[in-house]
Amino acid sequence: MPQQTPAAIGPILTRELGLSRTELGLLTSAIWGGMLLGMLPSGMLADRFGERRVIAVGATLLGLVLLVAAQASALAWLFGLLLLAAFGSSSASPGGTKAIASWFPPYQRGLAMGIRQMGVTAAGVIASVLLPPIAVAAHWPAAFRTVAAIVLGVTLIFALVYREAAPRPTHTPRAGGGAFWLLFRNRTFVFGTAYAWVFMGALGSAVTYLGVAMHQEVGVSAIVAGYLLAVLQVGGIAGRIGWGLLSDRVGRRAPAMLACGLLTLAVCAVMAFVRGSVPLALVGLLAFLLGLAAMGWNALYLTLVSDQVPVHSAATAIGAGLTISFSGMFIATPIFGLIADRSGGYELSWLALAAWALLGTLLGIGIRER
Repeated sequence: MPQQTPAAIGPILTRELGLSRTELGLLTSAIWGGMLLGMLPSGMLADRFGERRVIAVGATLLGLVLLVAAQASALAWLFGLLLLAAFGSSSASPGGTKAIASWFPPYQRGLAMGIRQMGVTAAGVIASVLLPPIAVAAHWPAAFRTVAAIVLGVTLIFALVYREAAPRPTHTPRAGGGAFWLLFRNRTFVFGTAYAWVFMGALGSAVTYLGVAMHQEVGVSAIVAGYLLAVLQVGGIAGRIGWGLLSDRVGRRAPAMLACGLLTLAVCAVMAFVRGSVPLALVGLLAFLLGLAAMGWNALYLTLVSDQVPVHSAATAIGAGLTISFSGMFIATPIFGLIADRSGGYELSWLALAAWALLGTLLGIGIRER
């Protein structure tokens, strides 16, 4: 939910804090940047001490810092606090991926990972529907406090209920520093991570700017913009489960990843011409398809990487891959907003994102799965 909060209340944040489009993108980038910094150490700690403790400690830090961030009155303070909060939340991706890899065999892992990653987009749906009315009625800090309370409550439930899987017998030596660097000699890891680097940028741009763009270009209200963001997230839910199930049936992740790339390219090209009196149903359909593609690939990448390594080193491998791929979001998201600021609209931003998706799809062709 914290990942989605700036986007969900974007129109309110920009008005109450006087933010430009670029500055709104920087707030989202602070969240992804903090996660980038924490992914690899969190993964290594999860492999060493277990995912339950690492996730619980990180998520508690996240909730507490969000409560402090709700007091911020300037962009610089809010940026720094979101960076720190996201460092705590970074434990969830490598730790959660290790949990799935530990509990499920490869032939079920794509669907299981899709259901787990559905949690991210389901939280986005909740944020998009719940937070804009709260922010409109009680200003943006109330939305941050609401998210912090939910985070701390869910973290307590997780810490009390979750149990780690018993280690499976293996003859593979435990990963050390040399094994870590061997990841970068694995063609599937390298091209898969390059693909993820590009599409993390596409995901961040879509989540951050869809609602604001439709608010400014089509003229929908801030609350309707939140509903469109919710539709985007519903598309992401369908994509993460659907693409994961398809990849299990096919026995490979790359074909579904390439399909996501081509669909993202097509939808972004169409979005460039959405403005004025466009039927809301059409905008909703495009939002769903954008979520299906630009968000649906994520679980496929996590499954692809976990398929390549032993379970006991899965969190480290995921941490390494996400550390690299998250930098794509940190870079691409503000650039999307900068193009919109400089051009006075979103047409060139969407066309640039379509070209960006083409680059990622070409990189995905290089994936060779064992």
